[in-house]
Amino acid sequence: MSSAPSRLRSLFSFLVISSFLALGAALPAQTFVHETSDIPVDPTVRYGRLSNGMRYALKTNAEPRERTALRLLVEAGSLQETENQRGLAHFLEHMAFNGSENYAPGTLIEFFQRMGMSFGGDTNAFTSFDRTVYMIDLPKSDGAHFDEGLGVFRDYVSGLLLLTEEIEKERGVVLSEKRTRDSVQWRSFLAELDFFFGDTRLANRLPIGTEEVLSQAPREEFADYYDTWYRPEKMTLVAVGEFDLDEVEQKIIARFSDVSPRGPARNDPPLDQVEPIEGLEILHHAEPEAGHVSVSIQTVGAFEEKPDTVANRLESLPRDLAFAIVNRRLSELAKKEGAAFSSGFANAGDVYEIAENTTIELRAQPGAWQGALKVAENELRRALQYGFQEPELHEVISEMRNGLEQAVQRAATRRSAGLAMGILSAVADETVFTTPETNLEIFMPALDAVTVEVCESAFREAWGAPHRYVTVIGNTGMESDAEPVIASVFAESMALEVEPPAEIEEVAFAYTDFGGPGEVYSREYIEDLDLTLVEFANRVRLNIKKTDFSANSISMSIRVGAGQLTEPTEVDGLGVYANFTFTRGGLGAHSSDELRRILAGRNVGVGFGVGDDSFVLSGGTTPDDLLLQMQLATAYIVDPGYRPEADRQIKQAIGQYYTQLAHNIQGPLQTEIPVLLSSGDPRFGLPPQEVLVARSLEEAGRWIGPELDTGAIEVGLVGDLDVDTAIEIVGRTLGALQSRGSKHAYHERRQVSFPDEPIIRTYTVPTEIPKGIVSIHWPTTDGKDVQVARRLRVLSNILADRLRLKIREELGGSYSPNAGSSASDTYDGYGSITASIVVDPADAQDLTDVTVEIAQDLATNGTNEDELERAILPILTGLRESERTNGYWLGAVLASAQEFPQRLDWARSRYSDNEAITVEEINELAAAYLGEDRASQFIILPE
Repeated sequence: MSSAPSRLRSLFSFLVISSFLALGAALPAQTFVHETSDIPVDPTVRYGRLSNGMRYALKTNAEPRERTALRLLVEAGSLQETENQRGLAHFLEHMAFNGSENYAPGTLIEFFQRMGMSFGGDTNAFTSFDRTVYMIDLPKSDGAHFDEGLGVFRDYVSGLLLLTEEIEKERGVVLSEKRTRDSVQWRSFLAELDFFFGDTRLANRLPIGTEEVLSQAPREEFADYYDTWYRPEKMTLVAVGEFDLDEVEQKIIARFSDVSPRGPARNDPPLDQVEPIEGLEILHHAEPEAGHVSVSIQTVGAFEEKPDTVANRLESLPRDLAFAIVNRRLSELAKKEGAAFSSGFANAGDVYEIAENTTIELRAQPGAWQGALKVAENELRRALQYGFQEPELHEVISEMRNGLEQAVQRAATRRSAGLAMGILSAVADETVFTTPETNLEIFMPALDAVTVEVCESAFREAWGAPHRYVTVIGNTGMESDAEPVIASVFAESMALEVEPPAEIEEVAFAYTDFGGPGEVYSREYIEDLDLTLVEFANRVRLNIKKTDFSANSISMSIRVGAGQLTEPTEVDGLGVYANFTFTRGGLGAHSSDELRRILAGRNVGVGFGVGDDSFVLSGGTTPDDLLLQMQLATAYIVDPGYRPEADRQIKQAIGQYYTQLAHNIQGPLQTEIPVLLSSGDPRFGLPPQEVLVARSLEEAGRWIGPELDTGAIEVGLVGDLDVDTAIEIVGRTLGALQSRGSKHAYHERRQVSFPDEPIIRTYTVPTEIPKGIVSIHWPTTDGKDVQVARRLRVLSNILADRLRLKIREELGGSYSPNAGSSASDTYDGYGSITASIVVDPADAQDLTDVTVEIAQDLATNGTNEDELERAILPILTGLRESERTNGYWLGAVLASAQEFPQRLDWARSRYSDNEAITVEEINELAAAYLGEDRASQFIILPE
């Protein structure tokens, strides 16, 4: 997590406060910001106001097809709460799902499911400091679905019942959510929030609230907040999707025009202002369970409100470019031998319109904060004293320019959900919702004109305050009263002389020629799926599909060799080690930092993963950069760098991560339990820390090298491409390599099994965080029979819904009990259904027993048509949407379509087969797999 102000910007959103007149008075003229700004608003959005003050914003959009994203903004959040209501804004959001005029308690989620919507996926809500937002993604945009969606929102607006018995039932759920969010990171954030803003309302109105209010507040307080703040003039409805604008506008007018305030209005609480200081202020906050220690140097000054204009948008550009340069410097320094820190960042911005903040923050090993603090101070002073270099500015400008251009290219295929949230945020933040073309027109001339000198001046101005806040937070190794020690280290760092940064050399990309282009050996067009299968003379396979789902975007997957099937049995942890180090080691001719500079402004990049049955290189690009993308990917296959900085980075990360795991209830789920559930197979889960530390780049190279040299290669490309051009480009790169071998079966390495008898075990973890976790596993089978795998998914959905009804809704025992099915494509017969529940430690055994009983009941008595329908319909909605995504076609079909040709039939049957699932089939699987005598049960508790 970032610094306190930065954490505020990321953990919660927004702080825009306005005030309204009392009930019965004339409503103020509700204007949108774009009506007075010189920034052109997106003309495709239709804005409007109802006579009662409620506003709306509507936009037609084609992706995903037939769907509409509905959003309801209530411009009230935790800041509007009284002392006796702390947490009720968020609690009220929960109550919207627990009874209203047209939806009886306990029926709304089932109603959504029958519409084909998943709870948490297609319907959700969140509460922040200054707003509450309700979200519905309609599965279809026809009139009937629109009427239902608007009807739900109408009940949210003015029809919540707030029944006392439902409030009492929901208390446990909200308290469980508060418990779930508790962590070392959260406590560190709270300490920093109190340090910077402890006297402000912001620090004393966290949306999650206080346990006292959540457990005891009477109904009258809920009703008071609801009647006061859920007012038409504080609400905006946003709809984006495939619909007729005029028709939907009339529906909104008819449905919401008669909404009226239910109680007197109140003025919003005044904003607190932060008083500037002079000199040095220090915060030390020890969290011995943290995996690292963070140090920061910051300034915090008064906030200056500015309207959204072209001039104000451009004002911060040189400063932001300067901070981007510093971030790249920190990234490079973290890789150096003997680096005192593992990662870092710097930024500047406002904190909820109460303060301006600048930050430089570094993360170091537990107890090793001194060196990191010195680096932070020295690098900040180096930038302030010596400024920046032209190549640095060129790099960050190239990245920003490319981002603006790509946004224009991809505008036509943006997703409705993202657009809806963008419009909503613009309304709440009082900014103008613009087109990507407008953003390009605003920023491009400024980027062309900006200079190093202007950026240096802006950076120095950002740090011009006559004070510094220094924070040292986490596993510091110090007791209380450490501030004098921190002050001494900071003074020592300030006394050190700093040298100017080394000059940057321009380097050309070294990997453009891989030999003569490979010849196409075979080419087959699959008409019904509209995809092409190619094999080159060197046995490299290529699977291509041209789509219009995401304009100017191409997704890539390259499967090489056999992955974990070839991992040396005598070298535990090598797969985890290689996953982390491979791309961080750069290439033989270029370090990862050199590659970043060389490729700045280009749409290329390669990720690496050790898969169960292949090594996978992945990435995304554009039609213009497809050749460079394939050159880069091919370079990683023929000349990986295995540079020592990759080993240094993982050694830094290992210590921090395992320290954190040792004090986290999730720890055993990542280390011991996966090995137990695979009968001791070391390929599953994380190895012991000392084992992973012992791994080396030489070992990784000896394992991966031969696979990259001769292993089978299958390439998947999907997106906005020309098929013939793509084939020609792959022929010039991967098709030009030496001939590839065939892939062995590895029958023995595919044998993995659950233990013969279920395991029942309790772990204790040394932590002060008062929460536990229950994890229950029922062995099933592999995913090679797709019909069985699909039905196991439906079965797990039904189990998850029963857990929700019993554990969350009836018992209030957990915020989000869940279950899912995992069926391996690689390991014969290996799969499971898993239930996972975060619990109050005192309830762990009881909720374990309840979960096992629920599964046993499903095994004994089966499901019914209603449960089956509510489990399948959201799946069908997701299938329809995913069919128009590059991610589905690449991941589920193209990546291995020639190695596993059955995937083509899977693509053909996935919708009809899911529709055809019967109660009898689910009951048969439940009886076979969900018996209590098959359940491995793990309870993890704090000591």
